[in-house]
Amino acid sequence: MAESFSPFSSGALRLSDYQHVRFLTRSRIAWEYLRRHPDYRRDWHISASRQPRPTRMTDGTVVLRARRRFIRAEAWGLYTFRRSQ
Repeated sequence: MAESFSPFSSGALRLSDYQHVRFLTRSRIAWEYLRRHPDYRRDWHISASRQPRPTRMTDGTVVLRARRRFIRAEAWGLYTFRRSQ
């Protein structure tokens, strides 16, 4: 008989492990989910070698200008992929 996993077994994650989530904004929660999604991670890795180049504007603002369309990023509702800071 195969051994089954119980979320209540010792060593399992507890609700207290996620207390920090209460203080996140909606966009931060969405990002936490998205960056862990295996399909998103695959698409990011495929496109990661072709990162957009940063351009500094006269007022100091940094703008990321893509050298091409990021079709895989657009599928996720993004303009481009970029590395997290």
